[in-house]
Amino acid sequence: MPSVLDHLVVAGSTLAEASAAISSALGVSPIGGGQHPRMGTHNQVVSTGEGTYLEAIATDPRAVGPDRPRWFGLDEFGGPAALHHWVVRTPDFTRISPSEDLGQMTPMQRGDLTWRIGIPADGRLRLDGVAPSVISWDVAPPCLPASPLQFISLTLLHPDAARVRALLDSLDFVGPVTVQADLGAGMIAAFQTPEGSQFLASDGLGEPSLDRERQIAMDLFHATWRLLDLTERDADQAGAMVQCAKASLWHWRRVGAPTQWAIGEWQCSRAYAVLGDGTAALEHAQRALAICDAERVDDFVPASAHEALARAYAVLGDMDAAREQRNLSYRIAVDLDDEDRDVIEHDLGTLPIE
Repeated sequence: MPSVLDHLVVAGSTLAEASAAISSALGVSPIGGGQHPRMGTHNQVVSTGEGTYLEAIATDPRAVGPDRPRWFGLDEFGGPAALHHWVVRTPDFTRISPSEDLGQMTPMQRGDLTWRIGIPADGRLRLDGVAPSVISWDVAPPCLPASPLQFISLTLLHPDAARVRALLDSLDFVGPVTVQADLGAGMIAAFQTPEGSQFLASDGLGEPSLDRERQIAMDLFHATWRLLDLTERDADQAGAMVQCAKASLWHWRRVGAPTQWAIGEWQCSRAYAVLGDGTAALEHAQRALAICDAERVDDFVPASAHEALARAYAVLGDMDAAREQRNLSYRIAVDLDDEDRDVIEHDLGTLPIE
């Protein structure tokens, strides 16, 4: 029962400032929301797809102050509105043992919505703000109106990256979240918007550098592969596998070369094939081969593209087409060096073709 991303939090000195920060960066304004009487805060929200959303939050000047520190470190918040926090969702918080003190699970309510969320006694965020809160909904998570925003990935920056990774492991977290070592702590979230790719970041951070984004793409590729290596997956792990593969490809499309684009499409195809979605697997495999042809990508990549096509056709039940693509892959592999040929032949050996 892994935990997954529930939502990202943008804080502001006022709710109007927090909402305006989202609108200015991403071109879509949060709406709705309401009051959190127990914390003396209020919010607005906007869907970011895949069961996730963005929350704009601030202290509610009309509310009676709580008898305890507010959550998310909002009593100490200052400066411009920015990406401030993130929240992971688990169906059963009793089955996880966080490696950091994320606070006591506290009952909360906003209108008809009820949930429990970990809130430290002092209200402060952990690990310099990059540790998430853990939420467990008593009812179905909010079903928000669709928006054109699509969450892609979240990158956590911290001087002690190993400690942050250990926390995510202790939460059994799956999803397109990566961790990088840095002199300071912060977060950078990537989104696809009506105006193209955009980012929300902690105060003082902006769009990731070229090197940082390349590392994000590689880390997401490896995260996908770890999920591909599982012999069994639940629905959350399956969804995370596709999310990570697509997020890796999204970042490679920005900072990579055609070789990375084709490999990214190949990995998306493999993820869908493993899940039995032959149609999506075929679409990505065709894109991989089209990139190879159009951009003159060589070496093992065209052989992998034909292997992906063979796998997709096999999932779809078209064994004649699967065998044809398998044979094309073998023909290309013959001229590769020993290491690349072994990789291709191993993959071909796993094809579900009689």
